[in-house]
Formats: sequence, C-alpha cells, structure tokens
Amino acid sequence: MTGVGISEAAVELAGACVHSLRFAVGAPLDRPYAKVELSTTNPAPALYRRLQVVSPPPTRDGEPWPTGLTLEDKPFEPSELPHRLSDVRITEGTPSLDLPDPERIVLDRWISIPRQQGSMEFSSIGDDRYVLAVQYWNPVPAGEQSVTKELQYYATYRLDFDRPPASDWIAVSLDAFWPPERDSADLLIPLGDCDEHCPSDN
Repeated sequence: MTGVGISEAAVELAGACVHSLRFAVGAPLDRPYAKVELSTTNPAPALYRRLQVVSPPPTRDGEPWPTGLTLEDKPFEPSELPHRLSDVRITEGTPSLDLPDPERIVLDRWISIPRQQGSMEFSSIGDDRYVLAVQYWNPVPAGEQSVTKELQYYATYRLDFDRPPASDWIAVSLDAFWPPERDSADLLIPLGDCDEHCPSDN
C-alpha cells in the first residue's frame, strides 16, 4: 500500500466496501508551506480529526462531483470500468466538494490518532484505488518515484458505516467537508469487495 497526503495527515487505504472503510492515518507530513509545530517538551498524546464519509459524493460548487476530473482529456465517467484512477487528472482550480446533505452521510466520527511511530511510502504515480478530489501537494521530491516518511502519530482503523452507501462511490474527508477554502483534499473512492477484515456476512 502507498499513502496519500490529504492535509498535514496522510491516509493509507486498505479497503472500502458496502460495510466499512479500512485505512491508516499518519501525521504530520511537514508540508513545506504549512508546517505543523508540535511541542517537543510536552507533545500531545493524540491528534483528533473529524472523519466523514458520504455516498454518493457531494456536489462540487453545485455541479456533479466528477466535474473537473478528466481521463485522456475527456470528462471522467465514474460508471465506466475499469476506473483507471491512476490516469485521472484534476483540472487546476477545481473547487472542493460541497458540504454534504445529511441524508448522504454514512459515517461521521471523531478519530483519535495516538502518538506512536509509523511510516508510509508515497509514490509519484497515481493509485487505482482512489482519486483526490482536488489538486494537492505530493511529498515525493521532484524527479523521484517514491519516498518513505516517518510519522510521529499513526494508527489503523476499520470503521463500519452507520447506513449503507447509496452509490458505488464514497467521498472521505478529515475536515468534515468544511470550510470551502479548506487546505486539505478529500478522497473519492469506488467501493470494492469485502476482505478478511470485513466479512461479507456482516
């Protein structure tokens, strides 16, 4: 698995199906333009983020959520298979996803990221398991294919949905999709199969 930076935190997706979301979160990424200063004498025992999962994904400035996404210079069609998400491009200036309708929220949870060492590998190549909703900073240095980051806060999760997703896609935010000018990126994820961590008879 590879990680993806979506704020000062990064996410490593393990799986998403109709029952649950499985992932890891690590922080901080030490973004060069927005470093997070952590106390070295009295570090916080945990970081907290409000994670929301929405299905179908929210609109984008009132337009359908695929607006601004392209595949081979054509508008991205989320119903076409295979999705080829590693080849999806995001038009510069594409706005963030809107606040979701409450009826579309399938998970709304504060998560605790404890202070424990972890590492994530990041790639300069896209990932077929998800696509970022907006253009965002990649921690891989220019000219390199990958980089491994050591993270001071790290945890893995399996979170069951509170209600069944209403479409084949979900959107995931660590900022509860707010504010519109947020300095973070949401993830757009097509639902896949259950695995050993999410039994299909749940």
